[in-house]
Amino acid sequence: MGASFPTAEWHSISDETQLALANQAMRRAATIVADQADLFAVQFASGVLQDRGAVDALRLFAVLLRETSAECLGPAGHA
Repeated sequence: MGASFPTAEWHSISDETQLALANQAMRRAATIVADQADLFAVQFASGVLQDRGAVDALRLFAVLLRETSAECLGPAGHA
């Protein structure tokens, strides 16, 4: 796991930098979850895990995460 960021240091950086770091962390988290969904889909497709329609659902979930995270994690408003 990543290193924690001390609270005092976090508050000492600008709001703009905090927002940029938070957005990057959310994008990275979405990428990790999407990658895990792809991995599960491969395991279902190869028979490692029993498939009950999960392959297509997981692939769709991964695509949705990747597509919506780029849109949703963009700048919001004019703060």
